[in-house]
Amino acid sequence: MKTALFALAAVVAAAAHASAAEAAKKVDFAKDVAPIFKANCVKCHGTDPKKPEKKPAAKLNLEDEASALKGGKTGADVIPGDAKNSLLFKLLAGPVTVPQDDGTVDKEIDPMPKVKKGQKWVALKDADVAAIQRWIDSLPPQQAAK
Repeated sequence: MKTALFALAAVVAAAAHASAAEAAKKVDFAKDVAPIFKANCVKCHGTDPKKPEKKPAAKLNLEDEASALKGGKTGADVIPGDAKNSLLFKLLAGPVTVPQDDGTVDKEIDPMPKVKKGQKWVALKDADVAAIQRWIDSLPPQQAAK
């Protein structure tokens, strides 16, 4: 009986430790992701107060979490809770081919961050990619933009 109680206590302690570890991994968009987007993405995927008529590239605004979740020209670029299937995350690894709505030939989207013509593409730092992945994976599915 004492062994069973000890085992139960160990399981409860392990679960509490796991919950604490999960809480420590929580990703705060403003603190953990926005600085990455600001440094690497917002120049093209943001608004310009000096040119208010200019829209963000691909109509995807990464200046804040709500805008990022709305998506852009290709639809929902972030699938809450599912980074591996989110277009935004896939583009951090290389080019992605997406089907066209009108049934024409699939379109290849260049990897991000985009580079100037003639320059070699350089991926984001692994730590930045991991932070974006944790952010997307930590989003509850019901947080999808409406």
